[in-house]
Amino acid sequence: MSVLLITTPLRPVPTPYPPMGSLSIINYARKHGGVEIDFYNIDSLRPSFDEAVAEIVRRAPRVLGISAVVSTAYDYTKRLSLAVKAALPDTLIVVGGNLAASAEILLRRTGTDICGLGEGEVTMLKIAQRAETTLEPGDYMDIPGLALLDTSGKMVNTGYEQAIDNGDVYDVDWRDLVRTSDIDHFIFDPFAGEMSLEWLAHDARAHEPHRQGRKVIEMHASKGCVARCTFCHRFEKGIRYIPVDVLRDRIQVLVDEFDIGYLVIADENFGTDRKWLRAFCEMITSFDILWRVAGMRVNCIQPEFIGLMKASGCVSIIYGMETGSARMLEIMEKKTKVDQNRQAMEWTIGADLYSIIQLIVGMPGETPETVAETIAFSKQGLSLSPRQNPNNLSINYAQALPGTPLYEFARHHGMIGDDTDGEEDYLLHISDKDAHDEISTLNFTDAPALECQTWRPRITIETNYAYVHKFGIDQYRQVLLKDTNYFIVKRPTDGRFANPKRLVDTSIATDSLHETKQLFEVDDGAADLPGLWSLVRRGNFGLAMICYPVLFYRLRGILPLLVLAKSLMRQPLGYNMRLLADYMVYKLRVMGRRHGLKGEYKSLRKIVRDDLGGVIEDNAAMAPLRQGR
Repeated sequence: MSVLLITTPLRPVPTPYPPMGSLSIINYARKHGGVEIDFYNIDSLRPSFDEAVAEIVRRAPRVLGISAVVSTAYDYTKRLSLAVKAALPDTLIVVGGNLAASAEILLRRTGTDICGLGEGEVTMLKIAQRAETTLEPGDYMDIPGLALLDTSGKMVNTGYEQAIDNGDVYDVDWRDLVRTSDIDHFIFDPFAGEMSLEWLAHDARAHEPHRQGRKVIEMHASKGCVARCTFCHRFEKGIRYIPVDVLRDRIQVLVDEFDIGYLVIADENFGTDRKWLRAFCEMITSFDILWRVAGMRVNCIQPEFIGLMKASGCVSIIYGMETGSARMLEIMEKKTKVDQNRQAMEWTIGADLYSIIQLIVGMPGETPETVAETIAFSKQGLSLSPRQNPNNLSINYAQALPGTPLYEFARHHGMIGDDTDGEEDYLLHISDKDAHDEISTLNFTDAPALECQTWRPRITIETNYAYVHKFGIDQYRQVLLKDTNYFIVKRPTDGRFANPKRLVDTSIATDSLHETKQLFEVDDGAADLPGLWSLVRRGNFGLAMICYPVLFYRLRGILPLLVLAKSLMRQPLGYNMRLLADYMVYKLRVMGRRHGLKGEYKSLRKIVRDDLGGVIEDNAAMAPLRQGR
């Protein structure tokens, strides 16, 4: 009996984040059920579509599990599942991951037989065991954690499976990755050759002789989050921390087998449990490892704990701050305050730890005034130290994903169709697009699209100029060249951040519509930034804005025209004429309200529930998926 688990390709290039969900499912099935699941890591190996289908058909599994961790994988998942089903009609196809929040569309429009809802370890093991005797989807309706169609074509939701024990969370066997992928893509020397991670190079301890040649890897110390942000989909409730003694054993394996000396803790919500945090810091100190926190809440940190973390080897803390506007924090249901955002940056930078500011713009209720509040926060937070690169700023646009209040807000306002056709059209529209893409995102605000598209460059321009005003243009240029080094050698990106941080990480201009990239190089050993006109001629507008902060600050009054000029080079004339017309009408104040808020700033969840009439859904089996957890 053959079970094959595959990943879907995410973003134009694979990231160094290991496929933790798939690896955990594989190891859980082996340890708790004696079931071996094969693995085909499409995301890492990047075969062509035809090659991927041919390889799956060659293996001819009885069960094919597709790990679609984001809803933007719909188009690929649809095409792949239909192609496999046509070639292997008896293969049972199971789709898991966040894409399964659109279970009904998957079951009716793709080759999917079953959707896995929530945590997949126990559910996939039970499916694999049941597949030894039957491949009829209707024979799986007693297994929790599934959505499927019964014999009459009605969708059935079997609820959620019980959560696995904390000690089993992200319990992976790294040898599975060694066997099935290029392990050097996930475990590598961060200072070898072209590889150089800015967040690590920032800390003097990383350059100590005894650390040279050691490897870096990403892993988890917990799963989940204490918050329920209104733009974020979740299948699991709350947060679970992996016991510290279990983590000690896992890190020891990584040190012994892969010579790990640096860790990225890829959690969403690290260290909320302070007792656990103290124990973790005490444990990891003994390894003399340098480590980074990829996600921490600003209301869970104090100078005492920053000091404790740094003393135990922490070199960087990243927070999900999202906005500098108190009103938008309410919409997002962050349950944090702007002052806490400011304090977190002050304490972290004050401790000489590396950090960035992550923002989301364009949520319902966003206005030029709320953006101005975010600009004020960003200017303050990224000019705390002359060592900071003010381009350590990641700005995404709000993206509506199924299972979130933002998605239901869009459906209520007709931006996403409220039937299967309309929803599928939207899923196809956002396929292979991330929240960095200002073109494919929906406009949830009262401002026209052209105005919204100025917000990211405006935040960048204002933030960079504030740094220059405080520390001088020479210091700005030095910090940009020193902290990035991307004008000389190509730098890897983990795909986690948006512009301008993405440009600083990669030194490339990215066209997110066509997935094309252009590397900008200067002469080896260059001591200055590239010329303005050379950047403009090559279409590197983002880099031009970063390299010439004073000029673009002076041009900020005509930013809509600059954005339009850039758009004219990339989008059809008709699209740009509509952009301009909508903007002109807006400026003449004859445009009425469109999708904005009609009351107080409060959680978007409450707005959808109380003001708009709740989730749009007649199908009882889909209703829990619409609401998320």
